[in-house]
Amino acid sequence: MAVDAVGPKTFQSKTCAPWDRTLHCMLEESEQFRIHSPELRAVVRAEALKLKERCLRDISMASLNRYVLLAKLLHDDEADEVEGFD
Repeated sequence: MAVDAVGPKTFQSKTCAPWDRTLHCMLEESEQFRIHSPELRAVVRAEALKLKERCLRDISMASLNRYVLLAKLLHDDEADEVEGFD
């Protein structure tokens, strides 16, 4: 009965949790290895929290795209740091 109250799981709602976990793992590695500035990590964490809350209410492809963009931001910034050491 509870499933009917919540509604069926959509592709977007199933995808939200894995993206959230991936983003938080990236943030943990960033903090552990000091890859990104604390300010950048704080902004990404705040945005991830907003996205997680949005996922609970009404997930859209736009929200999933935000997860992708945040992960890409961290990844690309990390790649720039690695290239800087060469």
